[in-house]
Amino acid sequence: MMTRFHAATAVLTIGLIGTAAGGLSSGPSFAAQEPASGALLPAGMTWYCPMHPEITAAVTGQCPICKMAFVVGNPLDTREYELDFVTSPAAVTAGKPFTITLKVRDGGDEAITKFEEVHDKRYHLFIISRDMSVFEHVHPAQQPDGTWELEARLPKPGYYNIVSDFLPTGGAPQVIMRSLITADFTGDARSNEVEIQPDTIFEKTLNGITAKVDFEPRPLLAGEHGHLTFNLTDAATGQPVTDLQPYLGAFGHTLIMSEDQVNAVHSHPTPDLSNDISRGLGGPRVMFEGYFPTAGEYRAWTQFLRHDQITTFSFAFRVPTLEEAYR
Repeated sequence: MMTRFHAATAVLTIGLIGTAAGGLSSGPSFAAQEPASGALLPAGMTWYCPMHPEITAAVTGQCPICKMAFVVGNPLDTREYELDFVTSPAAVTAGKPFTITLKVRDGGDEAITKFEEVHDKRYHLFIISRDMSVFEHVHPAQQPDGTWELEARLPKPGYYNIVSDFLPTGGAPQVIMRSLITADFTGDARSNEVEIQPDTIFEKTLNGITAKVDFEPRPLLAGEHGHLTFNLTDAATGQPVTDLQPYLGAFGHTLIMSEDQVNAVHSHPTPDLSNDISRGLGGPRVMFEGYFPTAGEYRAWTQFLRHDQITTFSFAFRVPTLEEAYR
C-alpha cells in the first residue's frame, strides 16, 4: 500500500502531460448524506472527514477544514484491503485499447460492494507513467458483481503505476498502487525511471489560464504539512480568473507524488472565499494542503475546470530537510 498522506464502462484515452488537455457487511450503509436521526452507530464507528480523518463528530455534518460531508466509519481502521488488478488482454500494448478490472477484497474472495462517495465519486484512479510524463485522473464504473472497470489506452510503451483511491463503507481511506508494463517496452526498469528536475519558474500557461504557484512555508520542509497556492489569471486579458467551474465537488484537485512514487497525497482546496463551492464559480486563488514525509523531489499535478475544459498543470519542486533549508 502507498503512503497516503453510471454507464457500464467508462472510456479513457490517456495523453502526455503538458499538452492541453469476505467483504464488508451487506447491512445498511451509513452515508454522510443521510440524516443521523439520533440513530446509534455500530460499535467502533464515528462520523469523520474522509480527507481529514482526525476530524470526528458524534453526528453528521461538514468538516470545518475542507467542508466535506462526514461519513461513518472507523478512521483508525488499520486493515490493508486487498486489490486484484487484471487487464484484458493480459499483454497491454501502447496505443491499443484494453480493459482494467479492479476487485477490492477484505480477506475473503468476495468483492466489497459498498463504498462512500468522496468528491462526487466512489473510486478515484490515477494512471502515471514511471517517468511521470503521463498522468490521468479517471473514474472506473462499478459492475453488477462489485468489481470496477475502465477502458484505457496508453500513449507510449513503458512502466506505469495505477493508483487506486477509495473509501470502503465502514473502513478508512485507502490508497493502493499496482504496476503495469506494456508488452512493447524494450527498455528496463532503470531506463524508465525519472530523476525529477525541479522547476525554477513556478508559472505556466495552458488553455488560456496562467497559473502561478506559491509555497508556504518556503521552502516546504520534510516531515511537515505545507501549502501550494495557485493564483490564476486569464492569459489573454491578465485579469484574475473568477469563473472556475466545480469539478468533482471542488474548484480543483491535485495529486502530489514523491520521485520514487512511494508517497502520494490526493488533495482538494482548503476553504476560503475563493474556494467556497456555494458561490457557484471559483478563483482566482486556490490553495492545496499536503504532507511531505521525506526529503527529496516531488511532482504535483493540479486540475481545474474552466469553460467546460479540464486543464492539468504539472510542477516539480524539492522538499529539503530543516537542516538543508537553513544551512
